[in-house]
Amino acid sequence: MATMFTYNEEQAVKGGQSNFISETGAYIGKITEAKYTKSQGGAQAIEFSIETDDGQQGNYLSVYYRGKDQKEIAGGINMIQAIMGVTGVKELTVRRQGNDDIAPELTNKRVGLFLQKELITKNDGSESYRLQIICPFSPASQKTLAEHLNGEEPKRIQWLLNHTQDKDSRAKNPPRQEQYQAQHQYYQSTAPAPQNNSGFDDDIPF
Repeated sequence: MATMFTYNEEQAVKGGQSNFISETGAYIGKITEAKYTKSQGGAQAIEFSIETDDGQQGNYLSVYYRGKDQKEIAGGINMIQAIMGVTGVKELTVRRQGNDDIAPELTNKRVGLFLQKELITKNDGSESYRLQIICPFSPASQKTLAEHLNGEEPKRIQWLLNHTQDKDSRAKNPPRQEQYQAQHQYYQSTAPAPQNNSGFDDDIPF
């Protein structure tokens, strides 16, 4: 009789659980897609999707680099540059893929990302969450780009793990469902606040 499966408790515990990232923490994997997006108000972003080494999915990780007024967002540009740095990408171009404009240079690049969970209130009054990229790092050395360039030991990500909590941005007086249905036309999409940045090819140089 041939053995088809051998019990693995770690895998068993994951059975039936969501495979979407839902907690603040440091994640290592690959970028499955990086596409250029625009909010209803005109703010521009690169929206990242990742798959971690243990199979979790992280989608809608938007980094805004230009506001609704079309002015550059320094924090967002710095974040994109940092992601380029730890993935070894020297430039980003635009390529049409289906209905999307993507940055093909980042597809399948390995990356480490520290993500913070932000609790939010949706326009209809229900509660949800989104994930914000706080700091990219090398999946090989666990170093941020700044730590690598300064010849420092990898400490930043562990510090974030020890000190970063979920961000609560929920409305204190969320709109009722009927209010939303009557007034939803007045809601406008807004870009997230610029993100702080601390702080290569699959052959990551550090």
